[in-house]
Amino acid sequence: MVNPALSVSLIWLLAMLAAAAHMAAARPAPAGPALAVAAYMLLLWPACLVTPQPNWVGVLIGIAAFWRLIAGPMPRAGPLIAGACAALAAALQVAGGLDYRVAGALGLVALLGAGLAPARAPGGRVAFREHVLVVAALAAPAFGLAGDAAYGWRSATMLNRAAGPPHALAPPLWALAILALALAAGVIKGFWIRR
Repeated sequence: MVNPALSVSLIWLLAMLAAAAHMAAARPAPAGPALAVAAYMLLLWPACLVTPQPNWVGVLIGIAAFWRLIAGPMPRAGPLIAGACAALAAALQVAGGLDYRVAGALGLVALLGAGLAPARAPGGRVAFREHVLVVAALAAPAFGLAGDAAYGWRSATMLNRAAGPPHALAPPLWALAILALALAAGVIKGFWIRR
């Protein structure tokens, strides 16, 4: 059985790590941390209104990390994405039962801490932001969807007991469309880099 509190906490951690990685690309822009805080403040309340669930919050954080990995450093959009990731994580904590003020303050402190993280490691090497983004892109959706997968598996086993002979179902069209779009984006990005 998947523990929802653990999954929410892991998504929060991954969202804050992703926010730090998004902010690292924004170092040259002096207004980067201010943009991140503004995006955080503007998105926190609406994100709390839609009652966030771990499944779609994890997927959105993963999509933002994938987008950053494909697009490369984004000095202008990086702080905005960092603020959005932090706001989604704080809203998820509020939906989990934490007080709005406590979750908001905790998310803001973590976002400001992410804004102070060094963009480069000592010695000039790029810090581990790409590695952090790969982990966030792969793990956030997995942790977010783990509860749904477990529930779906239990439902399928219960339905299979009452069903007749098994038959294969075709995958849904939207799943194939997402896969095709991701492959097309990768191919286009590959051609663009080679040019």
